[in-house]
Amino acid sequence: MVIDHAPGCSDPMAEVHPAYCLIELTGNGAQTDLDTRLETALEAAFEAEEIIDAVIGASEAQKDALWALRENLSEAQKPEGASIKHDVSVPVSRVADFIREATQACMDHMPGLRPCPFGHFGDGNLHFNLSRPVDMADAAFLAEYGAFNRIVHDIVHEMGGSFSAEHGIGTFKRAELRRYKDPVALELMEQIKATLDPGHLMNPGKVL
Repeated sequence: MVIDHAPGCSDPMAEVHPAYCLIELTGNGAQTDLDTRLETALEAAFEAEEIIDAVIGASEAQKDALWALRENLSEAQKPEGASIKHDVSVPVSRVADFIREATQACMDHMPGLRPCPFGHFGDGNLHFNLSRPVDMADAAFLAEYGAFNRIVHDIVHEMGGSFSAEHGIGTFKRAELRRYKDPVALELMEQIKATLDPGHLMNPGKVL
């Protein structure tokens, strides 16, 4: 989708692969030292058959082009029609398991669905976005929002993760908070809220 819709973006790889990892090293040492470390790590990964291919940005322009692939993901989904988005987190060790299990469960619910998981795999935070089937109307797809939330969030919960990672609860996820949060933790949150804001003047109606 990024290659089709984001200006100036192209696939840096010779072949299409099922998953891509964008890595950037920063540190106090010389850039050449960082480059050497990255090359060494990639060579080891090749030998261990943990990766299939790799591209290293040799200039700032090339590095910007690689980052553009990641930064244009959300916008590139829009021309493809409606999408249902999840902002979730799971333990880092379960990221791959989650992507496989949630993708399969969602596609079982709706054949033709186009899952677009991306995000901060290194800390277990994922944007598990779902683009509608090509031949499906937006309204019909969005009507399944609740069903997809249940599928995805139940899997997240089973893996010891959170249904809300980066973007908080607000009003949209209050029902999910009630469903998945420990009742004791909820009660404590309510007590703190009542103590600090007995008149319900601060951000009324949000979360609690």
